Amino acid sequence: MRDRPPDALDVAVALLKKRDGVDKVLKLFRYATIFAVSEAKRMSRTAKDSSGAESVTVTEFIRAGTALERSIGSARRVYRVGKFLGNAQDLRDAIAEAEASGKRGYGRFLNAACACAALEGAYYFLEQGVWLSRAGVVMRERTTLERLIRWSARAEVASYVFSIACALEEYRDALAEEKDARDGLVAATSRTLAIGVKSEGDIDDLQARLAGALKAKRGAIRSICTDAADATLSVEDAVDVEGFEITNERFVNVLGLLTAVLDFSSKLEDAVDSFN
Repeated sequence: MRDRPPDALDVAVALLKKRDGVDKVLKLFRYATIFAVSEAKRMSRTAKDSSGAESVTVTEFIRAGTALERSIGSARRVYRVGKFLGNAQDLRDAIAEAEASGKRGYGRFLNAACACAALEGAYYFLEQGVWLSRAGVVMRERTTLERLIRWSARAEVASYVFSIACALEEYRDALAEEKDARDGLVAATSRTLAIGVKSEGDIDDLQARLAGALKAKRGAIRSICTDAADATLSVEDAVDVEGFEITNERFVNVLGLLTAVLDFSSKLEDAVDSFN
């Protein structure tokens, strides 16, 4: 039985106990490594242009960093084995919720939550194929691997579109809840001033509602920003058009690092909240 407030070690253990927590930690490591290797390559090119020689230390760092990044990428795919089953569960629950609200037939599937769950599940399922193909287990032809990567990226980008739609709905709900809580606090404060008696219970409940609404609003904004950035990073693989690419490498790397930080902060916040 814990008789002390949680410390950093407790939070780290809680974060790494969950698959999503480990995945986001690996994502942060991977994009930080990609950014560091990219900057090292830039420094190496600059040094070579000015002195005509490359630093052995920088060259070794680039080699080790590239190997680490590839290893982390493979580890993330392995760690996602079976994750599409969670999306199948989300899809089932979304359909059941639609049925409970009176929708029947195809109407049960025509909502952002269902589309997001189905597309994200397809993405994770195809990623299993990418992993097995890269490992040389099945579908070893390069053209097959390229098709898997392309369709995986397409499912990923499409899932982000519907995920953003879900987050926008959550943001609107949070705004409405925030307004109701603020209006309630104003009314409760007015009553207190009028009768001279403070209603502790009502005010505490309203303050808790307001805090929850503000947290939900922040989470929705963070989700929208993360999904938009991730979609931007994936769209190049999804679009099968020669010459279609984001040419600014530093922008791509910073964007990837930003999404990793946002995802990590979200899971870290969940780990901290698990003790409350």
